[in-house]
Amino acid sequence: MSLTVVFYLSMIKLDRIKVVNGMCSTTSSDEIENIYLLNVLNWSQLENLTINKSIITEGTTIKDENELKTKNVYNTVEFSIDLQKIMLNLKSMFIDPSGRLVNYCQLRTSNIYNDLCEITKHLTTISLDNVTENERKTLFINLYNVLTIHGIVLLNEMPKSVLDLNQYWKTTSYKIGAHIFSLDDIEHGILRGNKPHSYCTQRHFTFNDPRAKYSMRRCDPRIHFTINRGARSCPQITIYSSTNLEKALNLATTSYCNSEVDIIPENNEIHLSKLFLWYRNDFGRSETDVLRWIIKYIDEPKQSLLKTLLDRQCTKDNLHISYKIYDWMLNIHDDQISNRIHIAN
Repeated sequence: MSLTVVFYLSMIKLDRIKVVNGMCSTTSSDEIENIYLLNVLNWSQLENLTINKSIITEGTTIKDENELKTKNVYNTVEFSIDLQKIMLNLKSMFIDPSGRLVNYCQLRTSNIYNDLCEITKHLTTISLDNVTENERKTLFINLYNVLTIHGIVLLNEMPKSVLDLNQYWKTTSYKIGAHIFSLDDIEHGILRGNKPHSYCTQRHFTFNDPRAKYSMRRCDPRIHFTINRGARSCPQITIYSSTNLEKALNLATTSYCNSEVDIIPENNEIHLSKLFLWYRNDFGRSETDVLRWIIKYIDEPKQSLLKTLLDRQCTKDNLHISYKIYDWMLNIHDDQISNRIHIAN
């Protein structure tokens, strides 16, 4: 038994965006505009989307749960390792040396992309039970970055900014085991320990949400410097392994803080990434708490300068903290931009 479900996007006009679960191409129903298709095996209505069951289209189906029985179950740890191998190949060929810019168009036509599509199909067969929290954290960090790239590659046209993609983080999803996880579910529900979104007050997963049992027991603020949302100001894309996760988290955090924390001691000025503003409660209760947290992850001479400012016990009135403009432009590789300009001319 199968059921086709069509979701409509509002606010902006987009070519079709398909929620990703190992699908290698967009829908063939060219006559329908501004749709968002979910390809899931077990689903529930997602927030802010409207279901129109009267429209039937090919390409996106919700399959009966019994069909899972015919699939080979993939060991979760082995899956995680195989995913890391594909990500390493992807990064070496389609991500620039900074680790932040992606050549989405070249990736789309590559064998590595086919490998990525193939392995994500097996996500529906893995179990998140009986794996350590360390392994689960590793898997979800890597999946977040893969899902972000996967969803953007499927776009018919590259947007100028990821903010142009309506509800992108709420609806771009993988089915993992028995449940569907969107980018927001992975970030806020799992990696941040089921904490509220920065503009919400309620926990991301409700008390009776079966996915809540996979949440991290506490919020590790370092995860903010491991996930890439497809924007130019986002942290670099790194491949994480459970065998050296602690070291890798520290390196990612130190790298981002060194590049995004600026200190001007003569003016008592500190300039921070807006990540420290949006998620301040993950780092501490006050801006001073945030700065004391940052000290551990910046190198000299910035570390000594920041310690000096804090040791002066500067009050909020004479310690000037500001937040940098966050560049939400798509992290598309410059070569890809040049090619688009050349074609347009």
